[in-house]
Amino acid sequence: MDPASELTGSIPFVTIRLNLLRPVIVSASIRNRLIGLLVPMLAVCACPVDGCAQKAVAGGSINKVTGSNLPTLASMAQAVLSQDYTVEQLRRFRDENGNVVTVRERLEVDTNGTPDPKFAVTFLDVVGEPTGSPLYLEWQQAYSRFGELFFKHASFRVRDLVGASANYTLHDFGPVVRAGRVARRMVVFPNAGDKAIWVVDVDSITSVPLFVAEFDSQLQIFAEIEVVTFSNSVGQIPQTLTAANITSVPCFQAALPLFNSTAGLIDPDTSAVADYNLAEVEVHDDPINGDQKLVMTYTDGIDEFMVVQAVNQPDPFSGLPGSGANVIGRFRDPAVSALVFWDDNVAFQVAGRGSLQRLDSVARNIYVQALAN
Repeated sequence: MDPASELTGSIPFVTIRLNLLRPVIVSASIRNRLIGLLVPMLAVCACPVDGCAQKAVAGGSINKVTGSNLPTLASMAQAVLSQDYTVEQLRRFRDENGNVVTVRERLEVDTNGTPDPKFAVTFLDVVGEPTGSPLYLEWQQAYSRFGELFFKHASFRVRDLVGASANYTLHDFGPVVRAGRVARRMVVFPNAGDKAIWVVDVDSITSVPLFVAEFDSQLQIFAEIEVVTFSNSVGQIPQTLTAANITSVPCFQAALPLFNSTAGLIDPDTSAVADYNLAEVEVHDDPINGDQKLVMTYTDGIDEFMVVQAVNQPDPFSGLPGSGANVIGRFRDPAVSALVFWDDNVAFQVAGRGSLQRLDSVARNIYVQALAN
């Protein structure tokens, strides 16, 4: 019997056995009902920390966006390619108990005609915390390590217009004012029921998002970004050390010559999420310990997930009870799904948003691939 066939259906997770998951397609009637439920929530989306809640036009109705004077997915995609800007914004993080920490940051974006502009994220402070407090230092360190990832992977962007148009619809809730600028409140609604629903206040002139709230399919908010100052220009952005150690390549095969050893690396099977396409392939080189990672990012046009392969890594499950079996470790909360497994000295990680439970199937398929390789 083929070893891959023998393993199919027999790979357990650390906590539960995996069942194959498929997307739930949202009908038009259910979509409109859910959007309607958002109406009373939209008026209080803006956190009242600075007393700056700004409401949409009263009685905002559900209208599919039409007309050239309203923001579109195309105009938002074009802004990613060509609109420079500098903003000060509040990013709100929620913990497992629903408590909110509000961090003030500066974001500078220098576009270059591609979906990946030059940018810089700078930690400014934690709202309500004195400089140097334990919480302040904790978030200062978090931004030092992960600030760039907050922009790249934890913010709303139209990453691929064709994919976004196929997988989402856009709905208008009328004009608002953000950071002293006229904007339009839009709901970006997914066609599949296992993805986030986005409420976005889009600047009427530049099509840059000035406010973003991310909801799950149960209409629980778990991410929020609010621009408080906006400038449509940007200064010089220096290349960061992180960027200097990342090499972008067009595909899996093009990445292989950059590795000291390619044993155990595979071109992932992502057929379980056919609405996502490969968007980016990067090779990460750690200048300190020489570790290498292959990072492949997939997108449906707006949402995304990553498959990471780190070579020459020890088995993270070694020594644990049952570690002799083929296991996949899984962490999931409303914001994040992360699945980890190991084979042939390669540590694999599949990571995306918590609602995208089909990533279980992605991880399983890739693990079967690795074991059969």
